[in-house]
Amino acid sequence: MTVRWIIAMKLLSASGTKPVGAVCEAAFRVLPSDLDMLMHMTNGRYLSILDAARIAYMSDTGLWRKLRTRGWHPVVVAQTITYRRPLTLGTRYEVRTAMIGVDARNVYFEQEFHVGATTYAFAVVAVRYLDRSGESVPPARLLALDVDVALPQSLPEWVVEWSEAIRTQSAGDAVLTDSARGTHA
Repeated sequence: MTVRWIIAMKLLSASGTKPVGAVCEAAFRVLPSDLDMLMHMTNGRYLSILDAARIAYMSDTGLWRKLRTRGWHPVVVAQTITYRRPLTLGTRYEVRTAMIGVDARNVYFEQEFHVGATTYAFAVVAVRYLDRSGESVPPARLLALDVDVALPQSLPEWVVEWSEAIRTQSAGDAVLTDSARGTHA
């Protein structure tokens, strides 16, 4: 995966000419190490590829250097992914990434795996940025950096609802039932 990170970061040489909110593309190929025993890309690898594609996105938009000079770094707080078709050995694919909006705490990315015009997987990822001390950096501060920003006016309603649902769950309101835990009365 290290090689993919280096490639995705494009050695941090990207000029950052795309606006935050634009769609950026990162190309990959399914490698033998990506495969599970069923000979298609394992679901966990998709998440690692999403990370690399977001780093490429931040490089393409100029965010990466601005973040690193301040000691800020992104952390994934939640993600949801839908798998539509399997990726198999040797398949070339691209991940299309766009920042689709912010709320008071998080930045949201939409990411799609494509082979040609066909979508193979679709994800939405909530990311929080932290400073050197581990404190959250409000998205408004991130967007105030000297970068071109062209975000939609609002997040899609389903993303707002999903975000609220995960906040509620993380607050401890979601409890597994005994049957879900595998215990019996």
